[in-house]
Amino acid sequence: MPVARPEPQEPRVIAHVDMDCFYVQGPCAGDEAKRVCSGINLVQVPVARGKADLNLYRSAGAEVVAILASKGKCERASIDEVYLDLTDAAKEMLLQAPPDSPEGIFMEAAKSNILGLPADASEKEKNVRAWLCQSEADYQDKLLPCGAIIVAQLRVRVLEETQFTCSAGIAHNKMLAKLVSGMHKPAQQTVVPSSSVQDLLASLPVKKMKQLGGKLGSSLQDDLGVETIGDLLSFTEEKLQEQYGVNTG
Repeated sequence: MPVARPEPQEPRVIAHVDMDCFYVQGPCAGDEAKRVCSGINLVQVPVARGKADLNLYRSAGAEVVAILASKGKCERASIDEVYLDLTDAAKEMLLQAPPDSPEGIFMEAAKSNILGLPADASEKEKNVRAWLCQSEADYQDKLLPCGAIIVAQLRVRVLEETQFTCSAGIAHNKMLAKLVSGMHKPAQQTVVPSSSVQDLLASLPVKKMKQLGGKLGSSLQDDLGVETIGDLLSFTEEKLQEQYGVNTG
């Protein structure tokens, strides 16, 4: 049975913004902390209905979302992470004021981590500045540098206005942006050019992929010996449909 395939979409620029250590998970007990550090001052987390009251964090998160929303459409993924569609803002920058001088790229954007660039630390900033001003790329990949510059500007605003740091991933879709947003924490951002997608996925553990972290991921490991997305890509669609059915395969 033929499977319906999605129509090609216009290129998008998507960021996944993740707050750094927005709240501490799994804190040690107060008595234990005092034994380790006798001079510590402990702050009680507000409690409501027998559970931690997260309204303070929600309010702080709303401040961050308001800043991010000034440049695009926001989708809150959780209390401390947001997807941001920067497509229109990136297109506008590319049309009106594209980055055209490496020297003109401000510092925060120049600190971006670009997958696929040479790993020479001494030349990193020079290489990043050159990539952000690339003139030979196709239209789709010219949008990504614009997105990276916009996200860097937003992260600076978030820090200045809320004192929170955040990390981000910038790519052409939500899945890739999410995969790399935590790759260079804290307070950094990572960009996935189209040319680097295959290498990124080739070594990605299969259970790191959305929707493959549960039973299906375990089944792929047990039935087919799949450990990475690169392994999975070695199987034909027909083989996967034979193993897991038309829709899942």
